[in-house]
Order: sequence, then C-alpha cells, then structure tokens
Amino acid sequence: MSEKNNGVAITKIEDEINKLFDGELKETALEFVAYLNANQLTPRLCSPTYWYIPFNECNLCLIFLKPNELGFSFFLGDYIGEFDENFTATVQKHVKICTPCHDCIYGKEATIFGKEYTNVCSQGTIEFINPNFEYIKILIECSKKIAPHSKSWHAHNLH
Repeated sequence: MSEKNNGVAITKIEDEINKLFDGELKETALEFVAYLNANQLTPRLCSPTYWYIPFNECNLCLIFLKPNELGFSFFLGDYIGEFDENFTATVQKHVKICTPCHDCIYGKEATIFGKEYTNVCSQGTIEFINPNFEYIKILIECSKKIAPHSKSWHAHNLH
C-alpha cells in the first residue's frame, strides 16, 4: 500500500511487485524485499521502475522492475573475497562490459573475485535478471564495502 508524505503518495516496491509479477517470482521477490526491510535496507524509489537499496550515505545497488523481470545492477568497484566456485563463476558471467550508452565515465578497470577486467560498465558493473537471491544477498554484503568508494554516480545519488 502507498504511504503519504506531505500529501504525496509514496509507492512501495511491494506494490509494484504485486502489479508486475506472477507466481513463484512474485512470491520470491516479496520474500526478498521482506529480508531487505528486516535488515534496514528498505528499497527507495529512484524513478518509476528503478529502486535503490540505500545503506548509510550511499546506495548498494539498483533494482529494476519490468513485467515478470526483476533486475539488480551492482556498481563499479573491486569485488574481493573467497566464495563458492559456482558463485564467483556466476557473478563473473554477469559482468557488464562497457558499450557507451550515455554521458558517463565509460569503461573502467575492475577485479571481480580474482578476474581482472579492463572495460566494465562504470555504472552497472554486475547485472542480474531474475537471479538466485542468495547470490544477491552476498553481493549486497560486498557492496557495503565497495559503494562508499565507488566511482559510479548511482552509488552516491541520494536524491
């Protein structure tokens, strides 16, 4: 349900999920949002179909919604740590290589769990659609260390 702030409706991500998703994706997405809310990571509306996961003075990632499509975009930074081989391989398969799409800082160097890249997207370095939510939880924890130092505009857009 929408809340009101000074008479202006504030849309909750749960409302959008209920409108846009069906079946198991809807159920899983709502459970994931409940996890975020329980961990003080309540998604914040950025634009009609985009949401940030705020943390302290930055954003950890961007969530985007389309009919039956839930996407996550993680920001520029070096992702480090020892994790399950399947996790690291899956994340590395979802690294987004730069293709100039707008006025940004273009491709940058990054290390993603041991693999070096020379031309990753400077705004959405790692991108998933309808992901394994356990992997997203791990990436969110990694982003808590990365986002404060990220050169991505989105990590610092607090409006």
